[in-house]
Amino acid sequence: MEVNEKKNIFRENSLERLSSPERLDQLLQVVSRRDWLPLGSLGALIVVAIIWSIFGRIPVNFTSKGVLIRPHRVVNVDSPISAQLKELKVKIGDCIKKNEVLATIDPSDLKQKLNLERAKLLELQLQEREANSLQVQRTNLERRTIQQQRDSLQKRLLDSQALTPVLRNKGIVAIQQQRTSLQQQLRDAKNLTSILEQRVQKRRFLLREGALSEDMVLQAEQEYRQRLQSISVLEAQLKQLDVTESETERRYLENLSGISQLEAQLQELETKDKRLEQENLQASSNRKNQIEEVKRNIAQFEKQYDDNRQIKSPHAGCILELTASSGSVLNQGTRLGSIQVGDTSSQMVGVAYFPVGVGKKIKPGMKLQITPDMVHRERFGGIVGTVTSVSTFPVTKQGATSLVGNAEV
Repeated sequence: MEVNEKKNIFRENSLERLSSPERLDQLLQVVSRRDWLPLGSLGALIVVAIIWSIFGRIPVNFTSKGVLIRPHRVVNVDSPISAQLKELKVKIGDCIKKNEVLATIDPSDLKQKLNLERAKLLELQLQEREANSLQVQRTNLERRTIQQQRDSLQKRLLDSQALTPVLRNKGIVAIQQQRTSLQQQLRDAKNLTSILEQRVQKRRFLLREGALSEDMVLQAEQEYRQRLQSISVLEAQLKQLDVTESETERRYLENLSGISQLEAQLQELETKDKRLEQENLQASSNRKNQIEEVKRNIAQFEKQYDDNRQIKSPHAGCILELTASSGSVLNQGTRLGSIQVGDTSSQMVGVAYFPVGVGKKIKPGMKLQITPDMVHRERFGGIVGTVTSVSTFPVTKQGATSLVGNAEV
């Protein structure tokens, strides 16, 4: 009893710790089960944050101006040329057919160009008549001159062709006769010389014998020397005949060359005549081409004048707006008004334009909200829509005007 009472003095936990102070045989509980709940929640949040940082997207809003339209349903009517507006044939709200006359204009520029071309045509026609008259006179004068030169050359050519062989033949015959005569004289002189030489020798012998006087010997020697000189003269004359014959042949060849030159001059006159005819034809053709070109310009301006006196509707539709009045001066491309074409019950779409950097971020399927300018968004809200298409390339002003129908918008 006392022992049990002593044991009951200490708590059971204290006795267990005293009996096993190291507690090596028990698990150490660091965190309780209730403490795992906030740790698990924190880990889940971290995992969600990592996944969102990889796959998540931050919504970004872009704002721009746009219009609600039926695309390509509004067409501008422009003035095709610079002119003065004479009369408008329609008013706002009128429904018209294709090619119906919208207005009449006075194309003063075309009329001025047409009058200038007509005046130019008259001037060219007058110049052509005067040029043709002068050309005929000049051609006749030049052809008369050419004919005179041709006649003169032909006469000289005929004379040369007739006289050249005759003169050559006569010259050759005369030379031949002279040569024959000189050759005969030379033969006679040589024969006589031998006789005179013998006589001189005989007289010298007789002089030595005393049978003759010295004067007789000198006379015989003088006759012998004179005969030798005559032989030399005859031989020189024969050589001169060869030179004369060569000169005759040279003159003959020169005459033949002169004949060839005369023939060439005649051919040149023929060429000059043909060239004159070709020049006249070319000049006449150039003048006619100028006149034909002016006539084509006149026909073109007349057609443009007739075509542009009226401004016609390019499409069937209704007049939405008129921006000009009678008496207005219109430049080429000036907007006269606009026409709504096609079915007015077709679905409207919103068209908006963004900067290039923003436009690259917009994709088909994205949501958008449209709020008209006259409505308070905070009070009435807006129209929720979906992006159906995005232009691949930047849109030009002309492209936007074609789509919207108004360059000012």
